[in-house]
Amino acid sequence: MAFKSIGIIGLGLIGGSFARAFFDRGLCVYGLDGSSSALAEAAGADIFSALTDETDQFLALEPELIYICVPVEATKSVLRTLAEKGVTTPVTDGASTKTSVCALAGELGLNFCGGHPIAGREVSGFSASQNGLFEGAVHVLTPVAEGFPEDDLRALHEGIGMRVTVMTAERHDLVFGAISHLPHVTAFSLVEAVNLVCPEAFAYTGGGFKDFTRIAASNPRMWTDIFLDNDKKIIGLIDAYIDFLKTWREDIEAKNEEKIYKRIEEASSIRRGIK
Repeated sequence: MAFKSIGIIGLGLIGGSFARAFFDRGLCVYGLDGSSSALAEAAGADIFSALTDETDQFLALEPELIYICVPVEATKSVLRTLAEKGVTTPVTDGASTKTSVCALAGELGLNFCGGHPIAGREVSGFSASQNGLFEGAVHVLTPVAEGFPEDDLRALHEGIGMRVTVMTAERHDLVFGAISHLPHVTAFSLVEAVNLVCPEAFAYTGGGFKDFTRIAASNPRMWTDIFLDNDKKIIGLIDAYIDFLKTWREDIEAKNEEKIYKRIEEASSIRRGIK
């Protein structure tokens, strides 16, 4: 089957941007959100065939794919609700952690394939959604249910300009723990440290500090859920990072110019190689 109608649960940055992208591809888009302000903003965009804050009304629209676009813990709650209502429609999500979400979907017997769009901004809400957010971005699929129309889900995302890859949920949470979750912890803690040690320094920040800490302005609810859900992998990564910081401290304290230079050179080379 090729999906012709998509029902999106959660009309924030990600859900709203997906809605815009799918609408632009000629698909019928439905929306479900418990926020009256989000529904009002979504209605003003004139891209939804129907909008509601009632799950039963949403399901009665019979979308060919249900797309959950809410934070991790809310995603789990939605999965339980769909299972309680006996939903057999293909379901996917956009949550930033996958192991617990995919495990729960499997336990509930849902026709589910996990997903994670590697795109976003440090702002939230439907008003932050935009056309083209996913153009050129990676979308990770973490399959769960046998028989799920994975090829159609791949084609759906490729059709809006995304590059699709597949990995296990466990592998996903390690990879994105390293390149997303750890950097967020680092950005949050750096802002905390500067605010404690020298708050007046914020008046003099340049591009480097602003670029490095941009993600510290991210949604607290979403990132609290991510840290608690992927806690074991994040703790291991934090421990490894602390060990590296200690070696930097040792090299700087010892004024080991040659070693410091070499470490910067190697890290710089690795960074320049990232496309």
